[in-house]
Amino acid sequence: MKSLFRVILVLLFTYTAANAYSYAAAGAEVSIDAREAITKALNANDFKEAKKVFRANRKHYQYLSNSFIDTLYDGLDSAIFNQDKKEVIKFLEISYAAEILRRLDGASQNIKTFNITKVMLAKANKFYKLLSVSLDKKTDKILKKHLRACTAAIGNPGLFGVGSRPANLKEFKKHENIINELLLSI
Repeated sequence: MKSLFRVILVLLFTYTAANAYSYAAAGAEVSIDAREAITKALNANDFKEAKKVFRANRKHYQYLSNSFIDTLYDGLDSAIFNQDKKEVIKFLEISYAAEILRRLDGASQNIKTFNITKVMLAKANKFYKLLSVSLDKKTDKILKKHLRACTAAIGNPGLFGVGSRPANLKEFKKHENIINELLLSI
């Protein structure tokens, strides 16, 4: 009986550990990892390595460019090719802006599903925090204000319905559009 109990415990812990690992792995962010690798290569004046990292993540940058900020892929490719560190950094920041737009788009498409929308906004805020250090104070303040307004617009299911507020897609879209205009102008 003790042996059976031990086997069950081992299986339970193994299953829990495997699920914990897969949950953590889901948090990987291509734009963050690629930026770190490209920046490291730039700091070493290794544009060959920067190009290699960019090419390894080509599909990701093409997706962001095709779906959110159309100048991203060609601009980053050209900046790396021309070995222009300042432009490379600029387009890596633009990739963060595209990630914010991507997450806001996902949030608006899933606004009726609170948990998904909340995760999308948390990821948008993660990229906002990374991007905010390169923004001027006025732009940063406006962007932060409208991201908070988007968060408020998703409502709240409340605890067992107590304190619940419905999502307001119209309000969300209003702030999302302002954010889009702002990020497309950087």
